[in-house]
Amino acid sequence: MKTFKTLVLSICIILGTNQAFSQKGHGHGNGGHGNGNHKQGGTKVIVKGNGHHGNRGRSVYRPANIVVFHPHWHPAYSYNRRWVYFPRYNFYWDNWRQGYYYMNGPAWVFKTTPPPVVINVNLEKEKNYELKEDEDDLDDVYKTNDKHKTEFKPD
Repeated sequence: MKTFKTLVLSICIILGTNQAFSQKGHGHGNGGHGNGNHKQGGTKVIVKGNGHHGNRGRSVYRPANIVVFHPHWHPAYSYNRRWVYFPRYNFYWDNWRQGYYYMNGPAWVFKTTPPPVVINVNLEKEKNYELKEDEDDLDDVYKTNDKHKTEFKPD
């Protein structure tokens, strides 16, 4: 009987430490989605497939699978597309690269830290727009910023 208990305990330890079987905090208790402890990036949930559509070149940042994103600034909300545009402050969040594109003087820059203008702003409450799927493979989406500024008005 003691050997059987030892065997069962050994199997539980092996399965519990194996990455394929352990949950790593997803869904229950500490960690998981929406705990607000993320400083950068966000959580990603892999759904299925490769998600590649269209004839233009595929971005080097495109995930291998279709992903649902929960950015650290809005963990309770699900985004399906790469780009999120904030019209009030005229900047973009890139779900694939987990960072921001914004104007710094005359040039667009990418940073994993938010633009200085929104340091004390709760982005979860700010009006934002998820851009269309056909813009997912545009690594330089800011080149169509004039179109976005007229299409998406801040409230």
